[in-house]
Amino acid sequence: MSPEPAPVPYRQIVTELAGLCRARRTGTLFIATTDNQSAWIGLREGEISSLAFRNQRGFEALINLRKIVAGRINFTDAVMDRGPRGDLPMTVDLLAMLGTEDPPAVVPPPPDPAPSPSPAPASPPPASSADAQLTRVQAVIEAELTEYLGPMATVICREHIARAAAASPPHDVRQIVEALAREIGDRAKEERFRQQVLARLRER
Repeated sequence: MSPEPAPVPYRQIVTELAGLCRARRTGTLFIATTDNQSAWIGLREGEISSLAFRNQRGFEALINLRKIVAGRINFTDAVMDRGPRGDLPMTVDLLAMLGTEDPPAVVPPPPDPAPSPSPAPASPPPASSADAQLTRVQAVIEAELTEYLGPMATVICREHIARAAAASPPHDVRQIVEALAREIGDRAKEERFRQQVLARLRER
């Protein structure tokens, strides 16, 4: 019987995950944290396809995965979650959110376009007052949410703003703020976030 693996620090867990992505592995990376929590990350050909922390999934799980201090890890070729990726960001972005400083280029960026001598395009039509309001709300919320969620705040905020933009105006700003506050997962911090955002919006 093989000995139980020793816990490794969070940084090493992310490094191992990045290596599995680089090697284009398919399977599941299981994590047993030192405070007796369980998590797993699903991979398909090097792409992160699912995230789980206890009974949480997706972005909700991502927030708690970033709080792991250390844990035992084990990779298996078995795929735990065969469902769609849903609204998870690209793997490179997920690795950056999880804290790796050098995420592997799983999807190479497109080359810079060659400069074109063609005349500059016409200016876009002016945004409606509802769009302008959402843009202002997004700028305030992103700045405040970053304090609580770090780099993933931008992705989460854009997702909620896009959802609001798809609905017919007038947009319910308080409802947007409330939905984003719930992403924080800590009641005291959620309340502080609400107060900070609404106070800044009143100033403008």
